[in-house]
Amino acid sequence: MDQHQTPVYDALIRYGRDQAYSFHVPGHKDGLVFPEKALLSFQSILALDATEVADLDDLYHPEGVLREAEQLLTNYYGSRMSCFLVNGSTVGNLIMVLAACAPGDVVLVQRNSHKSVFNALKLADVRPVFLAPSVDTRSGLATGIEPQTFSEALRRFPDAKALILTYPSYYGVAPCTVRRLIVQAHEAGMNVLVDEAHGPHFRMGAPVPPSSLDMGADLVVHSAHKMLPAMTMGAYLHVNSTRISIEKVKMVREMLQSSSPSYPIMASLDLARAFMATMDSEFFADVLNRRDAFVEALKSMNLLTVLEADPEHFLVDPFKIVLQPETRVSGFELQSRFIQLGLYPEMADPRHILLTLGLSDSINYQNAVRKIEKALAHQMPGQSEVRTLITEFPPITMLADSYRHFKNLASSWSALDQAVGAIAAEPVVPYPPGIPIVLGGERITERSLELIHFWQRAGATFQNEGIHQGKIKVYQSREQSA
Repeated sequence: MDQHQTPVYDALIRYGRDQAYSFHVPGHKDGLVFPEKALLSFQSILALDATEVADLDDLYHPEGVLREAEQLLTNYYGSRMSCFLVNGSTVGNLIMVLAACAPGDVVLVQRNSHKSVFNALKLADVRPVFLAPSVDTRSGLATGIEPQTFSEALRRFPDAKALILTYPSYYGVAPCTVRRLIVQAHEAGMNVLVDEAHGPHFRMGAPVPPSSLDMGADLVVHSAHKMLPAMTMGAYLHVNSTRISIEKVKMVREMLQSSSPSYPIMASLDLARAFMATMDSEFFADVLNRRDAFVEALKSMNLLTVLEADPEHFLVDPFKIVLQPETRVSGFELQSRFIQLGLYPEMADPRHILLTLGLSDSINYQNAVRKIEKALAHQMPGQSEVRTLITEFPPITMLADSYRHFKNLASSWSALDQAVGAIAAEPVVPYPPGIPIVLGGERITERSLELIHFWQRAGATFQNEGIHQGKIKVYQSREQSA
């Protein structure tokens, strides 16, 4: 197929050219009705913000331009079927779990998954078994599930129906064990679902890590807007085997997504696919050369460590730059200094700052280096408290009971320091990266409190209304609930 084609975008341009009067939604009438103070900023995008009229097709019954666009997407990624998502990779994770799992199924889940995966487990009413990833001792970052951990989980739960993996991590860490895990899971008759939100560009070739699509994963979700030139909330979902019904996936997608999908988002997904598929090798080499020069300049400062691959255990996405300050300053503190200088990182945690690079040959990295040098000025080498904590979890854990059981229990507030032994009625999530350190339905341990206090001291923000006041929601017993 001709990957230069952009059928959705082209159809919207024709729509804007041919339409004289809009007697249909949306109410802004292609930008004619809009607050004047914002019109200049919004006008061009409002002209593309159409609905299912004339030749613009229907996302849930595509026969025209949307069908052609999704066929081009399928062709590029080499899947059985690839489709557009307009509610982000969050809805992709919900679709994968609900399409592949039945209530009561035992599901093996990577412990450091995004919160949307845990929400999907709850909605699907499955029985999750959590597998903790190993931790890189140099950086303290999670890598991947070890094959021996997976083998032990299979021994203990031989009836498991699915394996849910996160690849790569938010930090761009791509464990080398994933291919082997997929083979093991298939040999055990399991479906493999991969949250590859941060890897929509993983078909570019080395030094970019390989995609789990090429490793045989059954369902894969990509957050196109994270690394490709797509609008926020634009994502792709791929069906990559015959193990899971395409019709089931389509049905669940229509149930969970808006019935009025955004045409600007879909057009940007169409354009992002064309951008990736038609990128020439000379452009790619120039992008990588500029990236490499930027990394070398960062290393030369001697106050920053840049995460590098450990080829025997994990690769690192070259467009995710993980910085670890070699000074008595946390990642959060250094991020604050960056922002004061107009440099906005992707995220920070107690030990690191993450810079997400664009796939561009025109980014002014020299100016960024100067700002980073200024942020590090007057810093002395040293080790801060945030270096001392290893954030490992037990290899295999389960919830204290089933989601169905918790559904009938009331909850109440408990002081954090009095919550050991209670069951958490909410996940505890520092955001970003959105990875729970305590799961809803998990029994709270001394280790749980240690992690919470550690993130608090480091300056993390929690998506929990009570954590900053020193309290947490816990489930009451059946007797208390009654």
